[in-house]
Parts: sequence; structure tokens; C-alpha cells
Amino acid sequence: MPVLAPSLHSRRLANGAVLRVFQQPWPRQAGACLRVAAGSHDEPEAYPGLAHFLEHLLFLGSHDYSVDQGLMAYVRRCGGLVNASTRARHTDFVCQVPAGALAPTLQRLQSLLARPLFEMQAQRREREVLHAEYQARSQDADSRIEHALGQALAAGHRCADFLAGERDSLPVEEGAFQQALWRYHREHYQACNMSLVLVGPQPVEELLALGEACLLAMPVAERPTVRPCASLLPLRAPRLLLQQADTGLILGQALELDEPGLEPALQLWLDALHDPGAGGLQDQLRRAGLCHGLQARLLYRHQGQRLLRIDCPGATAQGGAALQAEWLAWLQRLRGHAGWPERLQAWFRLQALRGDALAPLALAQHLQDQQPEADARVLLALDKLLEQLASGTGLIELLASPEPQPNWPAVGLDLPLLALPAQTLPPARLQSTLADVAVLPSPSANRQSLPQVALRWHTGPAYGGPAALYWRAPLVADDTSLPARLAMLQARIAEQASLCQRHGVELHLQVEPDAWSLALSGAGEWLAASSACLLPLLLAPLSAGAAPAPSGLLLRQLLQHLPLLGQGETASCLQGLGVGLDGAAQRQVEALFVQVDALVDAGMPIPLAEAMRWRELALPGEEWALLLFCPLPVADAAHEAAWRLLDQCLQEAFYQRLRGELQLGYALFSGFRQVRGQRGLLFGVQSPHCEASGLFAHIRHFLEQQPARLAELTPTAFASARAALQQSLELPRSHVEWAEQLWLAHRAGLPADHPLHLVQAVASLDQAALQRACRDLLLERGWQVLASVPSTR
Repeated sequence: MPVLAPSLHSRRLANGAVLRVFQQPWPRQAGACLRVAAGSHDEPEAYPGLAHFLEHLLFLGSHDYSVDQGLMAYVRRCGGLVNASTRARHTDFVCQVPAGALAPTLQRLQSLLARPLFEMQAQRREREVLHAEYQARSQDADSRIEHALGQALAAGHRCADFLAGERDSLPVEEGAFQQALWRYHREHYQACNMSLVLVGPQPVEELLALGEACLLAMPVAERPTVRPCASLLPLRAPRLLLQQADTGLILGQALELDEPGLEPALQLWLDALHDPGAGGLQDQLRRAGLCHGLQARLLYRHQGQRLLRIDCPGATAQGGAALQAEWLAWLQRLRGHAGWPERLQAWFRLQALRGDALAPLALAQHLQDQQPEADARVLLALDKLLEQLASGTGLIELLASPEPQPNWPAVGLDLPLLALPAQTLPPARLQSTLADVAVLPSPSANRQSLPQVALRWHTGPAYGGPAALYWRAPLVADDTSLPARLAMLQARIAEQASLCQRHGVELHLQVEPDAWSLALSGAGEWLAASSACLLPLLLAPLSAGAAPAPSGLLLRQLLQHLPLLGQGETASCLQGLGVGLDGAAQRQVEALFVQVDALVDAGMPIPLAEAMRWRELALPGEEWALLLFCPLPVADAAHEAAWRLLDQCLQEAFYQRLRGELQLGYALFSGFRQVRGQRGLLFGVQSPHCEASGLFAHIRHFLEQQPARLAELTPTAFASARAALQQSLELPRSHVEWAEQLWLAHRAGLPADHPLHLVQAVASLDQAALQRACRDLLLERGWQVLASVPSTR
């Protein structure tokens, strides 16, 4: 198994809970992923959405902690991340916090799961939040596609049901519903149904002790009765036509294979599917013009059942039969291929590389799904998996067309969907087989005459971890939207980016009105090779192209346009900053360029504009969203420290006021952010019933109320908030964290030692400084608004 496995310490506790811990020395944060082995398919059929509703309710206070002292409020005050998600057969609760805050975080997580309040008033409020979320998801293209794939399955399987939950399916006033809610929690939220993964810099013994303290305090009961699971097969509708704005082809694959080693075998096969190497399916389909490539993702996993969605960008309805013929022929050739044992070992090495580059929370989530198996078992399961795949059993074809279709009734959501007759597939013409394992070429083998670059190198902190390399270059401004430019650049580098990611290189591409930036992290030798592959593609002139159809949560769509706000310097040439690369890797990077100069500081920040800037964008849908960015009045450590503390004191109050009391919507946030070259407070809200001007008025009214509220902070509460901020701003332990701070400081025109001055400034903050920051904020200097306007009403 991957190199990570021997370092993963696992225990099954006396109460049946499973604990796994992994020491990751380099980050200053710790990650936790607690999984409850129950989800929406385990809820009573009479109340669709009950499991999702319960997940939301658990955050609304417990017997041990009020809402303002509970998990979400505590993690936010620490500057951490917290989230939860309800899947078909499990529910995950995840956190990432400063390592020193892990113990109080787990105490609150335990109380949240074991001792919830379920207050009726909170249930009524939260039902409206779920209803708004249901409405948004019901119009989301991805949700409708996945719901449509579920209709192809055998009748009676709950993958065909849309189980988000809405107002009519959650009758909280009825006694029968309350009994069902409490029963579901009592039966499933117990120790023997839980597994916890912890990743952090603490010693293994400390992580084990923290995990045991959390899990041993969970309720103990008999293991819940497992409901018999309906079969996925045989398919009732293998070919479907969905009314959708965009035309295209999606494949689905249903699997039923109760075999030890199935999960690693499936992941090994998916790795081979996504491999862009010569001779593989991706390579052959692109060359034949059948599609631009295949991208598979797992939609459902339970025992031996799996449901996959396979996107086929560039495929047409007319070419669907030929593509499926090549798919089945490729699968048949893979059976018994002599290259699988070698490929398995290569996959193990790649898994280890990827794991080494993950942040604590991402690694905790990855380890939650890892199932160590002996090589022989994996290869045996792989052969049986390929046998079923190659038979064509469970293969689904979903065509999308804007043409009207009849209504297909389904639980939770009606679909304009039509079952199509079976078709005869043509003979396969390609000779795709198991791809050669794609390897990044060395920088010297892929040397390009790249232009002049301004570079800066840093050794980074002692704890190390993956190296990091940042790039930024000018981009000719035009009328193309930022999401469209990003999509074009992502499509251009897609094949090389996949190759880099296979070698454990994490990459993040962003675009601004006049520049693009790329962040890479991983082993230094691979960062040099990745730069050699990616930079020539990104630096080539950008040609006009069709904008992708906006999709997903409206607030996330608006955030894609966030760089329209803020102000910063214009990138005049390619710039780079690296942390943690050794001398050999540095020389490999520098050898790519015609000329290498030193990266100079960006200069003083741009002065604030006095007048408010308001910009509107027409985005599809019937809801509204708004982003308000309030930049710092002075970009120095003292002002930033006070504003960061102000942010810490506002976050939970903002959430409670706009979501809990006003019920404006289910999607909102606030936080200290850097937008292009400016730092400040960013507020975001999405609402199904309040227009943008109303959202702005609510945010401003909330801020106007804060001086009085902050004046009532006790010295103890103030000291606690300041201590939490200090903890979240501890100087970085890793190359990646240090590189991000240095890069953002450079972009903001701040000196490299700004993070150190910031930590010192926080220590000297008093309540008068907090009040001054709040008054400065209310002056509205330089405020910038980005608001969505519904394009269909």
C-alpha cells in the first residue's frame, strides 16, 4: 500500500469506534474528519431530507455549549475551517484549526454530535434555510444530471431520489416527525457507527489520546440494524435524454461487486483511465476527435455498490455510440494486461507523493477513505472489476439537449427526461490499451526559451514540508469575463496539469482583469519540471473563446468575479517567488529563462478611493448575491491587527444576525481577505427573496450596531478573542504557508517581515484599538460592492 500506510496508526476502541491518526510535522494546523456511517439513504422514506436536516440542526447548540460558544463559533474565532456534508451512506464533520486548538475543538464536536438541543424555534428557522438550499440545488445543472443518472438504475434504489429536503418534506410541527428525528439520531449517532481521523504536528501519542477522549465520550448502544440495500442492476433505462441548456454527453457506470480489495482496485483503474500517457484511452479518444478527454468521479459508494459519473467534454450525441464502443473495447483489452502489477506499484508511489502535499484537513479526508489491501487482493479484485465493466452491464448514456422533454416523476424533484431505445454500437476502431505511466519530463529535457523573469528565493521555515513556487504574468485585458478566461487557460493546461498532479504537485490557477497567477506546491524537483510544462502554455497569447455556462451556487459564481474589486500593481513581466527549493531545483528553474532578474518589492499600496464603487453582473437564476469589500484605511501591521481582531469579533454575530434572525439565505460569510493588492474585510450573502440593495442595507445596518455591542465586551472576552487571533497568526512552520504569506505581502506592497510585525502588533492590541477599527470601517472609505442581478425572473 502507499507509503503513508505504515505511518497511519489505527485503533478500534472498546465502544466500537475507529480511530486513525497521522503525524504531519510541517503544518501549524491540525485536521479532523469524523464520519458517521449513516446518510440520506438511511433516513425514513416518509421524510426525505431528514438526515441533511439533522446535520444542520447539530450546529445550533448543544447541552454543553450555546451557539456562540459551540463548534462553529469556536473554530471561526481560531481562524480555522469547519464544515459538514451529508452523503448517501455517511455524514462527515470536518475541521481544520491551529494545532493548539484541537483539544477544545474535539470537545465541542463531541458535544455537538452526542448532546444536541433540537429546539423547535431553531428547527423552524433551519427548515427555511434547507428549503432555500433545495431550490438552488434543484436548478443546478450538476445536481440535475446526477439525479437523472439515478433514474437509470433498477427501480427502488434510493440513488434515484433527490433527498436534499424542503419545506413540505420536513413537517417539524408533527409529533411523528419529531419521533423519527430523535430515533434517527439515537440509532446512528453512536460510537460504534463512528470513525475519526486526526492529522497534525502533535506526537502520535498525543493525537491518539485526543481522539480517544472524543470517541469514548460518545453514546454507546447496539449497532443499528442495516437496512437491506436495493440492487443498482439491472438498469431500467440505460439511455436517457435530459432537457438541459447545454448539449452534451455524460456516461454513467453502475457496479455491483462484493469483493475484498474493490476500493483500491477501483481507484487503480480510475488512475489508469485518467492517465494521459501514450496509448491510453484519453490519448486515443482525443486523437480520434471523439472527445477532449474523460473525467470520472464517484457519486455513490456502499458495500459492493458504486455509481460513477463520467464527463465527456467535446463529445456529441452523434458520436456517443462510437465513444461507447471504444470504451468497452478498451476495458476488454485491459483484462489480464501484463502491465498491471508494475502499474500498481507506480500508483502506490504516486499516492504517497500526493499525500505528502496535502494540507491536514485534506489528508484527514483522504485517509478516511483509504483501505489498505495486499497487492494480490487488489489485482484479483481488479480482474473481476474489469470483467463486469467490459460486459457493458451498468453502462448508462445520458444525452443533454435544450429540446423540451416530458416530465419524469421522481422523488424530490421532477425532471424533463425521456427514456431512449437501445442502440447498436459500431465496431471499435482504435487500439487503446493500458497507457504507459505518464512521467513529467526533466526540466532540461523540456527546456524552453522562456522570457525574462523576476525571481526571488527563500529557504523557508525549519519544519519544511512541500516546497512552493508562485508565478504571475500579465494578461491582455479584453471583454471576456474572468470565469471565461480562467476556463480557457485551464483547458489549455488540462493535460499537463493532470500530469503534474499525478506527481503530487498541487496547483491553483487564478485570473485577474490584467494578469494570471499560478501557485504550485510539492517536491522541489517536480516544481521545476511542472513549471517547464505549464509556463509556455500560460504565456501564449489568449484567443477569444466561448464562455462556459455559469453553474453552481450563485455566491460562488460571484466570487469568481471577485478580482474585479480591489486594486493592485500591474504585472509588467513574469514574476516568481519560491520557498523551500534546494539549490539544484532553483538552478533548474532559472535555466528555463532567457534572463533572470531579482524580484523587487511591489511598492507602496494604492491610496483608497473616497467614493463607493458599485458593480452589477447579470448571472442566471432567480436569486440575488452580493459581495462587499471594505479595504484597510492604512496598510500597516497595527491597522491590520486591529481589523483582523474586528473580523474575529464580527463573524459569528454576522452569521447569527443575517442567517439566524433575518433568514436572508443559507449562503453567507465574512472574513479578512486580500483582494488583488488590497487587504480588508469581505462580506458575502446570497438570498432567494432579498434584492441586492436590501442585502447591502442589512449588512450596513449590522455594522452600525457593532460599536455598541463591542463596547459591552468584557475584558475576559476581549482577551480570549485576542488570544485566538494570536494562535491563528502564529508564524508559519511550513514552506507552503510561508510562501503564501510572502507572496500576498509582496502583492500588497508590504515588506517580507510583515507577518512578524503583525504577530507583535496583535499582542499590543487593546479594546480602544478595536473600537477605532470599527469606527474606521463605518467611514465607508473605499467600499466596493459586486452584486448579481438575476438574468431570468
